Amino acid sequence: MFKLIMAILPKGRMKAIMPHMKNAGIFGATMLSGKGMCTTEGRRALGRRIGSSREILILLTLDSNRDKLVKLLEKYGNLKDPGQGIVFVTDISQVIG
Repeated sequence: MFKLIMAILPKGRMKAIMPHMKNAGIFGATMLSGKGMCTTEGRRALGRRIGSSREILILLTLDSNRDKLVKLLEKYGNLKDPGQGIVFVTDISQVIG
């Protein structure tokens, strides 16, 4: 029923994405700052380079909103371009609060 969407993006990218999220009716999310570390081996295994300062978006949503949010993050986060970040979705079995 619930999905957790996490996006790890270059620093500053979320500022451009937030207005599009609000227009899509998404008003709640948590953003964290982070620093990436990616070895050559990790880069080869994942096919992506994640390094330097990053912004991490954590968003809990209904499964029915998942595709809309992932497409929005992919489009405005330029995720089809190499090295621009990663988005992943996981199932949530229980939510309290």
